[in-house]
Amino acid sequence: MEGASAAAVLAAAGCWDGAGENNKSKKEGDGMEFNELIEVRRSVRRYAKSAMSKDEMEKIVADALNAPSWKNSETTRYYAAIGDEAKARMWKEALPTFNAANSADAAALVAVTFVPGESGFMGSDPADDLGDMWGAYDCGLASSYFILAAKNRGWDTLIMGIRDTAKVKAILGIPAGETLMSIIAVGKAAVKPIKPPRKPVADVLKTA
Repeated sequence: MEGASAAAVLAAAGCWDGAGENNKSKKEGDGMEFNELIEVRRSVRRYAKSAMSKDEMEKIVADALNAPSWKNSETTRYYAAIGDEAKARMWKEALPTFNAANSADAAALVAVTFVPGESGFMGSDPADDLGDMWGAYDCGLASSYFILAAKNRGWDTLIMGIRDTAKVKAILGIPAGETLMSIIAVGKAAVKPIKPPRKPVADVLKTA
């Protein structure tokens, strides 16, 4: 990215304040440079006990709403368990033992869903062979923005896929028709996560 396009992306992500490329990095939780943010965001599997307000969760979701979606349909939805009772039920009833342990003491457990039949559709017909996979695609984009926005505000995260869908929906009041994609733990890391090795760019990029 160069020039205005790079600035626009960084500004949308809340990581650039217009002060120029020589702007110094800020402390974690006070807005980071984009390259720093994507480097330090790691999946955390051990949390220190903490709490999150509804206002703070709303700020993270507001940042995540900058994510692109099919024809701006914005079909991703967030259901946040931030109260002790709701989280306790999620850990006991809706998550397997290992995910409950990995997210223990997190400040929030956020169920991320999408509304099917909208993203990837032209009227009632799928726009191409992917159909509702576009809803999942958009949900993944939104989730990426969510975890980066959380880290930018000083919160660590863990995306969890294995859960009891029916129990999650019952506990959090999720409509039956929405597709549950993941549960995201949000909290304060009790240990510093180690960055796993990444594949060489040449293994994942082909140009023509």
